[in-house]
Amino acid sequence: MPYLRLVRGLLGGAGLAGCIALLAAQARAETANIVPHTSILVTGQAGPRTPDLFGTVALPVRADRYAAGWRRASLDASYLPSMRRLVAPARGFSREQQIAYIQAAVTHQIRWISDATEWGLHDYWASAAETLQHGAGDMEDRAIVKMQALRTLGVPARDLYLMIGKDKVGGPITVLLVRVGGRFYVLDDLGGSPIPADRRHGFEPMLTLGQNTAWIHGRRVAGTGRAGVATGASR
Repeated sequence: MPYLRLVRGLLGGAGLAGCIALLAAQARAETANIVPHTSILVTGQAGPRTPDLFGTVALPVRADRYAAGWRRASLDASYLPSMRRLVAPARGFSREQQIAYIQAAVTHQIRWISDATEWGLHDYWASAAETLQHGAGDMEDRAIVKMQALRTLGVPARDLYLMIGKDKVGGPITVLLVRVGGRFYVLDDLGGSPIPADRRHGFEPMLTLGQNTAWIHGRRVAGTGRAGVATGASR
């Protein structure tokens, strides 16, 4: 039976790399209880779809390292006048048009600034309210604003994900992943149009956070006759 090899890569910081290693160890311990992969909803029709994308298999894990940041990311911002102004022009659009509009609007209106400069911290995931108030944020913060903007426009929380990975050209990156119907779209921090996930090349996902669920990404390779997760370079 194939086993899973963890997708490893340098993400620009020992803390994050260490976190991924700990999650990998957890995945190794739990994989024996995971049935072979099928594309199903994690918690029935009401739950998020497992993000088995970019040639990877997503394994559920506890991502406690990101719990506080994810709680802030998940805070409703639909009541904010600044959020209502942001999304107002897109209210009558189709879902795909709304995604494209929010991608462009957030890139234009929220200037990039590092966490060290803005918050005096190495890594801080600001809530959408905080980022809109400051008018600035890093890639995670801008992805969170996009997520809350799309929730304000009616996209179900189960169809919105924050995905941490590595771009082959740009290096470490956090993107917003949006599911529309049966298709996933990537809203990255490079300012371009949303890209269908099956056309977003050169991206290696490592960790994804969604509604009440987190996943670590691995690849299915020839194994030793058992299910497991092996650390080491994926390529």
